[in-house]
Amino acid sequence: MHSPTAELLAPDVELLVQNQQWRDVRETLSRLEAADVAEVIDTMQPHEDAAMAFRMLPRELAADVFAHFEPDKQENLLNLLGGDRAVRLVESLDADDRAALLEEMPTEVSTALIAKLSPASRRVTQAILGYPEESVGRLTTPDYVRVRPEWTCAEAIEHIRRFGRDAETVHWLYVIDHERKLLDDIHLRRVLLADPETTIADVMDHEFVALDAHDDREEAVRMMARYDRTALPVLDSRGLLLGIVTADDVADVAAEEFTEDVHKLGGLEALDTPYLATAVRDMVKKRGGWLAGLFLLQIATIFVMTSFDEALEKAVILAVFVPLIISSGGNTGTQAASLLVRAIALGEVTFADWVRVAGKELLSGLLLGSVLGVLGVGVVLGLDAVGLASSEHSGRVAFVVGTSVVGIVIWGTLIGSLLPLVLHKLRLDPATSSSPLVATLMDVSGLTIYFAVALLLLRGSLL
Repeated sequence: MHSPTAELLAPDVELLVQNQQWRDVRETLSRLEAADVAEVIDTMQPHEDAAMAFRMLPRELAADVFAHFEPDKQENLLNLLGGDRAVRLVESLDADDRAALLEEMPTEVSTALIAKLSPASRRVTQAILGYPEESVGRLTTPDYVRVRPEWTCAEAIEHIRRFGRDAETVHWLYVIDHERKLLDDIHLRRVLLADPETTIADVMDHEFVALDAHDDREEAVRMMARYDRTALPVLDSRGLLLGIVTADDVADVAAEEFTEDVHKLGGLEALDTPYLATAVRDMVKKRGGWLAGLFLLQIATIFVMTSFDEALEKAVILAVFVPLIISSGGNTGTQAASLLVRAIALGEVTFADWVRVAGKELLSGLLLGSVLGVLGVGVVLGLDAVGLASSEHSGRVAFVVGTSVVGIVIWGTLIGSLLPLVLHKLRLDPATSSSPLVATLMDVSGLTIYFAVALLLLRGSLL
């Protein structure tokens, strides 16, 4: 969905391009934020006009705008721009954005582009691409401000004036020794407010938090939120400073991870592109596997039903309340799974907390099950009273339904809460315990509990 700014300006910019009013195109787009420019250009038709508008952007703005495009749009734009211009654009991107772009492109295309980069850019890009795909190393930018402990604050400020323009951020200064080992990180405010002749060593507190390049990128999200930072240093195994991760990159990761979890909770593979940009073929591929698996898993439900067919023949009234039983288990398990998946993502719980989680959910399940069980009893008696589900033993059936619901809800809360913890312990994505999966498991186990309770309590009467 495009912003109102993009929808309003895109036709005007298209007209300026068609009339070859290049200066007006440049001035119009240069007044906007990079994200808005990206949306304007993305809205423009045809693509050739969009490429011409992009060519008119100042170089620094062009790099910022390009970073906001989706990977397929970036690749198309590079093809339209052509050889040398495309290489210059890729070269002007921040190192982490450049690596992300090249990773998404076909191998033969990215290899050719890397070969045309300057030696320095090529070395940095290849270093970033050398880290695992989901690691902090892939988010790292080498563009940061480094200072020495023996420098004075005046020297540090002069250094920022000379080299800070190309840095990702100047809010944080990173103190390193001659081996590039991180000694401390200092907020710019402390340096600006200190006496100019005070050394950096005198304003250091030797307390800093840092990420390891091999950490999962979700760790960057958690630490950035926990310590309320706009940038975090990234170290290698020897404690050497490799670069920094900034808040904008972490925000992108948080959005991607949240989207992925939501999709998996819905029972499908995470989409790689926005919904409207995803082809129907890809949509079917992402959703079909899960649906087929869950469909086959429901065979177990048929097995349970056939195992109790003799009881159902004697007490057909039991079948009437099967939907009630199934929904209570599936809904409860889904709720618990959603709560735990999010808690795990935020670092609120780990596998070590499973006893506390189980106890909490056991009590919650007992209370929720009691409420739903009473409602179940009321539903059975009410339906019998109005003649929709009459039985000579309506009181016994109501007790069976109510008791079954209590047991099923307790079981659903335990399954829904502990399954994500087990998956997390096995280094699998907890979101894999998606709502449809938990609901399907509860269909099978819920029916088993229901019919087992019925056999136990109705033997000698209905059965």
